[in-house]
Amino acid sequence: MKKILAVVMVLVMVLSSCSFAADADKKWHLGILVHSLDNEFWAQEANGGILFANSKDDVEYQVLATDGDDNKEIQAIRDFIAQYGDHAIFVTDPASKANTANVVEVCEEAGCKVTILWHHADDLEPSEWKSFVVHLSPDDILAGYNTAKTLFEKMGGKGKVCALYGTQGEDSAANRYAGFLKALSEYPGITLVDMQVASWSQDQAMTFTQTWLSAHNDIDAIWSANDTMALGAIEALKLDKKNGKILVCGCDGIAAAYEAIEAGDMTCTIANNGYLLMGYGASYAYQAAKGATFDKPVIKTKAELITADNVKEYKAMFIEGMPKYDYDNLSYCVVSDYATFADAEKK
Repeated sequence: MKKILAVVMVLVMVLSSCSFAADADKKWHLGILVHSLDNEFWAQEANGGILFANSKDDVEYQVLATDGDDNKEIQAIRDFIAQYGDHAIFVTDPASKANTANVVEVCEEAGCKVTILWHHADDLEPSEWKSFVVHLSPDDILAGYNTAKTLFEKMGGKGKVCALYGTQGEDSAANRYAGFLKALSEYPGITLVDMQVASWSQDQAMTFTQTWLSAHNDIDAIWSANDTMALGAIEALKLDKKNGKILVCGCDGIAAAYEAIEAGDMTCTIANNGYLLMGYGASYAYQAAKGATFDKPVIKTKAELITADNVKEYKAMFIEGMPKYDYDNLSYCVVSDYATFADAEKK
């Protein structure tokens, strides 16, 4: 995995170093904000923004790593605006939920367009701001539902399952678990034995799984809200020589999950696809800067269910290489869209 990350990071660094001599008045300057480049998903996001920028003759870009720091993120945006004025556009995976409001306010004051990924502050609606173009995120409820349903089908529609929850208070954790419960309600032959909050931690997931194995000798599957916790469960199962016998699923589509699926240790995962997410996010900001408007700016994006049937295909696309998208075809990335977050929550 380190080798894969190194390749992606080098690509980002090389592409980021490109220089352009065109007049700023004739160019749009794209700021691609990510937490860091030492995480494979965030590196995917950065490369998605770069792929979009390289598809346009009138777009320059810069990758801005924020280290997950709210103040660093805001300062990077201010500095970028100071350099490029109202020809600056942004796509950001924000440092925090709360900081999304600050990002929008700074862009609004400067007259710059911004697309926000994943996080959004409470009551911060894109339709109420000129600068806030769209909000993009995968559908976590659908992800939790699809991984659970795939797991339950593999179980033959009956048996006992345990669940690993993410961090309490986070939307992704709550929504993925809600999707799991929705699928569970459709399979009366499957019983939930226990749920534990493992806070996205591989070590905590491993410990909980070891406890389950000691307390129950008839568990058939473990549903996990992300790949990291799923890998912790698999570690525990390997120690007990039950990997592949007790089914495990994850979510996010990290490289180790593809390897676990190929090895028969994991049933499925969801590839949230940073290339698509940030690449299309950049395209929305660019189209808005050129005058486009969007009536439904709260957008749930495509994610891919990865199983043993398609793991080689998607590993080649997302891990060993990079996908190709027509970023002008904005509808391609959309699973569902809404006028407001309130509408999305009513679905």
